[in-house]
Amino acid sequence: MMSKLLLCFLFFLSSSQLLSFSFSFSNSTKLCSHQQALALLHLKQSFSIDNSSSWDCDSNGITSYPKTESWKKGSDCCSWDGVTCDWVTGHIIGLDLSCSWLFGIIHSNSTLFLLPHLRRLNLASNDFNYSSVSIGFGRFSSLMHLNLSYSVFSGKIAPEIFHLSNLVSLDLSGNYEAEFAPHGFNSLVQNLTKLQKLHLGGISISSVFPNSLLNRSSLISLVLFDCGLHGRFPDHDIHLPKLEVLDLWGNDDLSGNFPRFSENNSLMELDLSSTNLSGEISTSIGNLQSLQTLDLSDCGFSGSIPTSIGNLKSLKTLDLSNCEFSGSIPTSIGNLKSLRFLYLFSNNFSGQIPPSIGNLTNLQDLRFSDNLFNRTIPSRLYTLPSLVIDLSMNELHGSIPSSIFKFANLEFLYLYSNNLSGVLETSNFGKLRNLTSLDLSNNKLSSITSSNSNSILPSIQKLDLSNNNISGVWSWNMGKDRLWYLNLSHNSISGFEMLPWKNMQILDLHSNLLQGPLPTPPNSTYFFSVSHNKLSGEISSLICKASSMEVLDLSNNNLSGMLPHCLGNFSKDLSVLNLRRNRFHGIIPQTFLKGNAIRNLDFNDNKLEGPVPRSLIICRKLEVLDLGNNEINDTFPHWLGTLPKLQVLVLHSNSFHGHIGCSKIKSPFMSLRIIDLAHNDFEGHIPSSFGNLKLLESLDLSSNKLIGRIPQELTSLTFLEVLNLSQNHLTGFIPRGNQFDTFGNDSYNENSGLCGFPLSKKCIIDETLESSKEADAKFDGGFDWKITLMGYGCGLVIGLSLGCLVFLIGKPKRFV
Repeated sequence: MMSKLLLCFLFFLSSSQLLSFSFSFSNSTKLCSHQQALALLHLKQSFSIDNSSSWDCDSNGITSYPKTESWKKGSDCCSWDGVTCDWVTGHIIGLDLSCSWLFGIIHSNSTLFLLPHLRRLNLASNDFNYSSVSIGFGRFSSLMHLNLSYSVFSGKIAPEIFHLSNLVSLDLSGNYEAEFAPHGFNSLVQNLTKLQKLHLGGISISSVFPNSLLNRSSLISLVLFDCGLHGRFPDHDIHLPKLEVLDLWGNDDLSGNFPRFSENNSLMELDLSSTNLSGEISTSIGNLQSLQTLDLSDCGFSGSIPTSIGNLKSLKTLDLSNCEFSGSIPTSIGNLKSLRFLYLFSNNFSGQIPPSIGNLTNLQDLRFSDNLFNRTIPSRLYTLPSLVIDLSMNELHGSIPSSIFKFANLEFLYLYSNNLSGVLETSNFGKLRNLTSLDLSNNKLSSITSSNSNSILPSIQKLDLSNNNISGVWSWNMGKDRLWYLNLSHNSISGFEMLPWKNMQILDLHSNLLQGPLPTPPNSTYFFSVSHNKLSGEISSLICKASSMEVLDLSNNNLSGMLPHCLGNFSKDLSVLNLRRNRFHGIIPQTFLKGNAIRNLDFNDNKLEGPVPRSLIICRKLEVLDLGNNEINDTFPHWLGTLPKLQVLVLHSNSFHGHIGCSKIKSPFMSLRIIDLAHNDFEGHIPSSFGNLKLLESLDLSSNKLIGRIPQELTSLTFLEVLNLSQNHLTGFIPRGNQFDTFGNDSYNENSGLCGFPLSKKCIIDETLESSKEADAKFDGGFDWKITLMGYGCGLVIGLSLGCLVFLIGKPKRFV
């Protein structure tokens, strides 16, 4: 018993000593020094807190918050958020303020630089308002990790940073206004020999790629995207056994060939996109068996894909788009069982799409558009779990495999611009309940509607079947609540059972065989085109409820009646209103409102009458006004000359009359490129002020009653390509010079008083003399040459008469 008590006593004694030692140790641990805490508090006060300063963190799934809010005076700074201390010395050795909502400038005398023992400094994803990466950062001689990425630094980076010889990781990426001084990058590469991670994406380096960088066996990650690297990428083999990331995208002046890789490598990400690298892909690509991402898009690579690509069993993303690859896709691509994203679009691949792609059971996104594939679509393709399939803009033919309609997970299917044919039976779409976007346009497909085709494609949002052979009455019942884009143009559809889509925004039905009254679009529609159909009747005023309308095209139909008074003001966003080639009559409504967005008004080829509506004067964005082929009776609308953006003015074949004048408007019609006033009753002279329309490309004044000379000022119109002055009563010399030397006889036909080049009728007076006098013509402020000769003759007669009188009566006394 005594022995047990003795043992308990000894255990209690030892436990008490141990507890005492522990308490003593904790009390002896050094807290953050007053100077360090004060430096951090001053640093906190130098910034304001703005959550938008760290927006990129949240968009990338990283939680951002103001870390400095936990920094309180009187508490141990070693316990503050983002602060790491050495528990032996109490020195602050780590400061992580990434994603901390900081906004403000880091000045060269910032108290940040009073923390000389820092080993890690992370200020990424804040907004330092174009601060410079100053000399102060070069004082952290113990620094091993420095991250200033995406924090709005600018200007030249202090070269002192390149002498932080202990740096293992340096990330300055995303500071697009920052740059290295000349030779700064070479200095960095020479001095920072311990670097394992070097990220300088977006920094202006403007340097040749240094060969020595690829000799750093310690490198794990090298990210130099969009840095202005130029010259030639090293041709020698890359022996970097630890390298996991090589990212050089966006250096479009960096040339060379695809690098060769040794078998001993750890590369997981290789991005050479948007560079000037070219040539064929080396078979050594098969050595990159750890590779997960390969992006060679937007380069000059050519030739075929090496079969060794099938060795990349870990690959998840393969992007070879926008290059010059050709030939067939190797069947070995079916070995890439981990592949999720496969982008081969915009190349010259041809032949058959290999059925082995059906082995890619993890594929989510397949895009083969804009190639030369010219066989049928392999049915195995639609056994994939893919959410996106894009085979558009190829030469595929045959029918769409029935297996596609069993593809329950499919969300996007693009097969447009091929040679596909056959029948689309609506009942087959029943299982595609997740399909949101379907584009089969520009093929040769027809459609059959089955009796059991109710509520097909319930999730569809965008449907494009334009340029096919679809006929009859459209009765697909789909996407009532979700469909916002429907394009059925260039088919032979004769009508609709209903327009049930209450959220429709874009509805394009032009170039069909639609008959009957004009269908009224949903109120949410902003683009509505039914042009080139056979619609008849009047425009219902219900169309004016579409208050978001931007483009309304009803042209080339048999619509009639008067235009609704609301047509000019029912939508403040309306920019295009096209009613040409219908049978509308009456006056054009005077209802255009101030601040409207109208750019194009086309009422050509109707039976509209009355004057040009004066409310057009407030259409300040108007670029095209076409009132041709109507029955408008008015004088020349010179007041339109104040519209700053008007480029096309077409008034031909109406009943305009009077003189073509520009009143007293200073610099009228200065943006005009096309004027067509033909087939009216204009009279008087061609205004010499037309010579001021320096952008004019086409001038048609034919079939009017114009008189007088062609103003010499028109020769200054150096962009003029079309001139038609035929069927008027013009007289005199045809001006020479510039574009006038290119116009033929047709420009001047049926003006019996014209002479000179290019007409066969010669002018009586020397052409050179006449050209020099043309600027002084009668109606341009000078005298007509006939009047000049008459004056000369009269003067001669009067002079002779006076001479005779003097001879007969003697000299006046004052001359004696």
